[in-house]
Amino acid sequence: MKKSLLTAVFALASLGGVAYAQSNDNISVNTDKYKVETNRFWNNWFIDANGGVQVYFGDSDAKQSFSKRLAPAMDISLGKWFTPGIGLRIGYMGLQLKGASTSPNADFASCNSFTKDGETYYKQKWNMMNLHGEVMFNLSNMFAGYNPNRVYSFIPYLGMAWLHSWDTPKNDELGATIGLINKFRLSPALDLNIEARGTLVKDRFDGEVGGKKYDGIGAVTLGLTYKFKQRDFNRGTVISTGISESEMRRLQNQLRDAQAYNNQLKDEIEALRNRKPEVVYKETSANDSRVVFFQIGKSNLTSRDLVTVQMMAESIKATDKTYKVVGYADSATGSKALNQRLSEARANAVKDALIKEGVKESQLEVVGMGGVDSVFGKDNQLSRVVIVK
Repeated sequence: MKKSLLTAVFALASLGGVAYAQSNDNISVNTDKYKVETNRFWNNWFIDANGGVQVYFGDSDAKQSFSKRLAPAMDISLGKWFTPGIGLRIGYMGLQLKGASTSPNADFASCNSFTKDGETYYKQKWNMMNLHGEVMFNLSNMFAGYNPNRVYSFIPYLGMAWLHSWDTPKNDELGATIGLINKFRLSPALDLNIEARGTLVKDRFDGEVGGKKYDGIGAVTLGLTYKFKQRDFNRGTVISTGISESEMRRLQNQLRDAQAYNNQLKDEIEALRNRKPEVVYKETSANDSRVVFFQIGKSNLTSRDLVTVQMMAESIKATDKTYKVVGYADSATGSKALNQRLSEARANAVKDALIKEGVKESQLEVVGMGGVDSVFGKDNQLSRVVIVK
């Protein structure tokens, strides 16, 4: 019973010799320009610093010349690109707005007045801030693929804003923002930005409530973006198995059958363990060999291999003979030095497992044969093996 069970375990171990190719020839850099690796949270952060002008579009502002309505603008933002095409940023924008009112008692109105079309208007000027947050869309990366060396990027955005006037009566309003960033790459860490922004805010923010429900703020700024490290996206690697779909299905079926057979063997082993102890004497010859197969580049034993080793140990413990644990590697892959180390590591792994199962260390001699052309036929996979004899 034990002899037939041992033979079945060896057959199951032989099936494990089929492995996927893992050599460098099957590993390549991802060339799909639309696919990158997911970045970590602290990657792809940046800071913007821009300066320019902004203008308010209120009920009576058009009565004043456009040049006199221009006010200084400063914008500082912090953001992150979650993908090459989608990012978020938050920022502070100020500094001042100008307008015109029909009443000298309107918010922010001064005594400076001017006449237009026979009517008198009073100039307005107030300090303000705009705390804003936007979702950005890099359409250049979305439609043309990710390219960290692209000179120009077209980046529209949408967002929300909270506006506050520092001057009395300190009005607060929520607004909606839309804008466009024209980004020019200067270096891996630095970009030049030309940005146009439009903000829609309720009519009462300038203190003059007229016929319109909403006023607008337009801004044009010029500035720089500094990109913190890690500032680029990794394209990642693609691993090719080199196995056809039909071959893959065949291997999957074999693995399912092997798993079922392995479960059967486990049941039989458990039944043997539950039998009453008996002394078994087993004669072995000098040529009696036992094998464990390994995957390419590996020296670790799987749970299935440990079943094989367990059966080996039962056989070896029944004798007082010395056994050679001979490790091999496949000479078709890896350097000579690497294969020597790998063959010794495989042999030592089997030796350690046998000792753990109760075999005396004095009964075992480890030999590493390095990389060989063939052990069992011309199949290179059958040379990744340890033979106990």
